[in-house]
Amino acid sequence: MTQPPQWGAPQQQRPPYQQPYQQPYQQPYQQPYQQPYQQPYQQPYQQPYQQPYQQPYQQPYPQPGYGPPQQPAPPMYQQQPPPGWLPPKPSQLTVLAVLNWVLAAGIFGIAAFVILSFLMSGGTLVVGIILAVLIALFGVFNALGALSINHPHFPNTTASQMSGIVTIIFLGVMLVRSVRRGAAELLPSLGVGVLMCVCAFGLFLATRPAVKQWIVAKHRLSLAQGHVPRNRR
Repeated sequence: MTQPPQWGAPQQQRPPYQQPYQQPYQQPYQQPYQQPYQQPYQQPYQQPYQQPYQQPYQQPYPQPGYGPPQQPAPPMYQQQPPPGWLPPKPSQLTVLAVLNWVLAAGIFGIAAFVILSFLMSGGTLVVGIILAVLIALFGVFNALGALSINHPHFPNTTASQMSGIVTIIFLGVMLVRSVRRGAAELLPSLGVGVLMCVCAFGLFLATRPAVKQWIVAKHRLSLAQGHVPRNRR
């Protein structure tokens, strides 16, 4: 039981006022601001422009009896050479003439060699001379072919071709004869073989289109200048 206060008794002192404990204010934790991630801008892929394929225009084939009549194409203009003009002489023709002279000289040399061989072997000289003359005739044919190529008004390669064909046959016979004799006729065989190659090359040059065209142009120019071929006189 609580005793009632007694009068006159010393008054009890109250304990000093103590402020209740207050926890210090702590600012709530705020997460630092982070800028949201933004993906870098990428330009959308644009396919390069391709021009659509256009089929080339084809003119419809006109049916017979329909449409306007077709006009013939105008002739192409070709510049005509001035009168009296002659194209330059082809180099093949010059080489052909030189080869004919070389063949003539080579065959004359073979004829001289035949005479010397008969003199050194003690054979009948008359037979050697006759054989040398026959051989020299082929050289004369080639010389005539070279002169016909260099004719001042009416050059031609007919004589050169004919002499070349006859000469290459003759040289072929001589080559076979020399080869059969073996090593004793080695040097003559080489000479005959070289002449055969020269003769074949001359026949090749005589058939070149440039040579034929120049000869035709030269004949026309000579006729226009009033020259007459020998076979028409």
